[in-house]
Amino acid sequence: MPTDGSEYAENAAKNGFEIAERMDATVHALAVGDTNLTHLSSVGGPPPKTVDDVAEIAAEWADDLVDDAEAAGLEAEAVVRSGIPAEEIADYAEAIDADMIVMGTAGRSGFERMVVGSVTNKVVRTAPVPVVTVRPDGTVDAA
Repeated sequence: MPTDGSEYAENAAKNGFEIAERMDATVHALAVGDTNLTHLSSVGGPPPKTVDDVAEIAAEWADDLVDDAEAAGLEAEAVVRSGIPAEEIADYAEAIDADMIVMGTAGRSGFERMVVGSVTNKVVRTAPVPVVTVRPDGTVDAA
């Protein structure tokens, strides 16, 4: 269950917890420190984040998701990786022989999705296992 600490990830977690409970599955709370952010800065803004910075932020997201899963009575473990999120998510799912990935979507469509891109969209296209996507309104799709 990838997380980026967003409300979209929280929506997905609620659905993912229900699935994990039904399947008696362990929740792998995967957070990826996005190394793309280590190259960004804005004029007059803060300097780019370091790999350690993004990993530290990701660790907080993973720990929060584990806390929520355990509060729901589920077995869970925090996993932190650094890299390109979609690639790391698909690679991790393959490495642990996951049964599925449950993740949120930001609700972008059309031109915005094409220009901005979507981690979820990339995971759906590259993951070695089924991907359950949860829309911002809480509805579920399976890919």
